[in-house]
Amino acid sequence: MADRYMDVETWARKDAYRLFSRGYLPFFAVTTPLDVTELLRFTKKEGLSFYRAMVYIVSKAMNELEPFRLRIRSDGIAVCETVTPSYTTSGSDGAFGITDVEYRPGETMADFCRRALETEARQKERMQVEDDVRDDLIFISSVPWFVTTSVLQEQPTDPNDSFPRVLWDRIHEEKGRMLVNFTVQLNHRLLDGSHVRDLLGRMNELMAPRRDL
Repeated sequence: MADRYMDVETWARKDAYRLFSRGYLPFFAVTTPLDVTELLRFTKKEGLSFYRAMVYIVSKAMNELEPFRLRIRSDGIAVCETVTPSYTTSGSDGAFGITDVEYRPGETMADFCRRALETEARQKERMQVEDDVRDDLIFISSVPWFVTTSVLQEQPTDPNDSFPRVLWDRIHEEKGRMLVNFTVQLNHRLLDGSHVRDLLGRMNELMAPRRDL
């Protein structure tokens, strides 16, 4: 199925889209605590990587929420059929790489983590540096060395840039719960705070104890 295009004239966000198209750099970021106690417990029990499990959770939630699949293109606003995680990996020399693992609807967390590990092992170059980057990606990273209170990620000055950027920090304990501070950076022409609320809500549902992940 090919990507479809949004009818901007009937879109509820038409006015906001046009407002933030008037010479603004329309990007915003939100950092908020995220309770990962149950996910951490689950990954330890199942022998899974917490980091790859989080990549799975973010990817699944964004694929289920259409606004996170919107991309601004020269010929309109596309609704991508699926969006794929493009996440950082670390090397022994301290340099980082980037791995893309195609999103597969219906895939379990365990299967995704296994496939991600296999993809990383096969990857010959740490990252592909190309002038024309596909736009159906979600950029995901982590800074597991310290706790953050706010984050500003690298971003092109192009106001059409519509890649969601996600980052979380070191797992830390507060009042008996395990937390990360979760940052999501978005294009305000496409999304706003209510969409971040929806994303966090779906992620919390996916991290709840269950067997079908």
